[in-house]
Amino acid sequence: MTESTSVTLHEVRTALSDAYDIEAPLGRGGMAFVFLARERRLDRPVAIKVLSPDLANDVTSRKRFLREARTVAQLTHPNIVPIFTVDEIAGFVFFAMAYVAGETLADRVATRGPLDPHEAGRWLCDVGEALDYAHARGVVHRDVKPDNILLDTATGRALLSDFGIAHAGRRSRGLLGRPAAPRGHIVGTPEFMSPEQARGDAVDARSDIYSLGAVGFYALSGRLPFHETSDEGFLKKHALEPAPPLATVAPSVPPRVAAIVDRCLAKEPWARFADAAALVRAIGEAVLSQPVPLAIRAFLVRSTHLEAPALIHAFVTGVALLPAAVAAWLEPAGGAVRAVATAALALGLALPVGVAVVRVRRLLAAGHRRDELVAALTARQARRREELAFVYGPGPTSFERGIGWLARVALLAAVTGGAAALGVYDLPAQLAPLLPFITAGGAATAFLAAVVARARTEQRTDPRGERSLRFWRGPLGRALFRVGDPAGARPATRVASIVGRVETPA
Repeated sequence: MTESTSVTLHEVRTALSDAYDIEAPLGRGGMAFVFLARERRLDRPVAIKVLSPDLANDVTSRKRFLREARTVAQLTHPNIVPIFTVDEIAGFVFFAMAYVAGETLADRVATRGPLDPHEAGRWLCDVGEALDYAHARGVVHRDVKPDNILLDTATGRALLSDFGIAHAGRRSRGLLGRPAAPRGHIVGTPEFMSPEQARGDAVDARSDIYSLGAVGFYALSGRLPFHETSDEGFLKKHALEPAPPLATVAPSVPPRVAAIVDRCLAKEPWARFADAAALVRAIGEAVLSQPVPLAIRAFLVRSTHLEAPALIHAFVTGVALLPAAVAAWLEPAGGAVRAVATAALALGLALPVGVAVVRVRRLLAAGHRRDELVAALTARQARRREELAFVYGPGPTSFERGIGWLARVALLAAVTGGAAALGVYDLPAQLAPLLPFITAGGAATAFLAAVVARARTEQRTDPRGERSLRFWRGPLGRALFRVGDPAGARPATRVASIVGRVETPA
């Protein structure tokens, strides 16, 4: 926390103490400080946005700040952060809004990388619905960016915030072709600004759609559509250059989803979605509700049915065929036996590949591609992660942590006992009779605790599903589809990828 922020925190805490308990700073923007507080009267957490003291006497800044409060106060939507009150106390101009416990979309991508299409689609739909509601009331946000999208941990919803530069039909001036201005004077965020906003043209709802497309590009790929080192560079790129297709930087994104983002980033407003409602419908059809074809569902079901035979096959190959082949090659006079053992090992290794190729060919014959399978697996794992996080929490449970510590302590006891048995050091005389129990009991306890911890972790994280997704998304999965369709030109009877409801066996 900077010294200036500390002073402001103290001053705000003193000035607002009758109505709010100011607890901690949450952030600072170009015009205001945001604090976490508790409203005394209703005993609820709120976020207090306070106009910076050095701007409170500036008429333009004050009007802009109050305009944001009035704008949002007129918008009542579950995906827009609501404002509770606007006030001025002891020279501080502020408004209190709902506190959203969670993180911003920018923080989410920065800490955990690009989102999967299902997760990104759900949050983009939330923001799209908020924009559609605002647009229907004549409000254009003009600053849609990941930092202004809050992810509510309690509900899983995305909420749009910061309508500080929103407007209703007024002309927005940009910087392209004009002298450079300090960053604080830029109306909007250059990294996510629409071409017409960057050029200084009039903007409408389709400008927000472009910005939301840039947010989607960032959320799905982890990078911006353009990379520049200055605000003017970003503005010129957005105004003059076409954005790269999302598939070129994030090939794992389903083509249908990538096409939606690419359409949002069209340079001409008429080439984008007509309104946010149309964008939400497109995302819903491509990501959230598209049924999975029977052939892909059957492929996924059979994958679960083949898990037990695959384990048996791996055991037999590793325990019987591989040692037999090695022993035969070590036998000097075992030419015939060597050939039989080698052939058996080769057959054992080739069997799972052959089964996989047959399954892939059947899927291709039904007119489906690998990207559809990967999309279905991605959607299934996204839902599994959500379900498991709801049941067990986002991280290790207290039970898992306790079992982990028990395993460490038991292992330490076993190592200590083993070292004492080997004469590395002498135990106290009163503990010497207990040496066998310490060593054996510690080893057994550590082993059992490790088994339980692993089983619980697998129950919470579904590693089998994650491995299956990585396999079919990776180079081995691509190779199997190339082997299954050597011509590489098999026509697909269905378009793009499917991300939606996957039926799994009970």
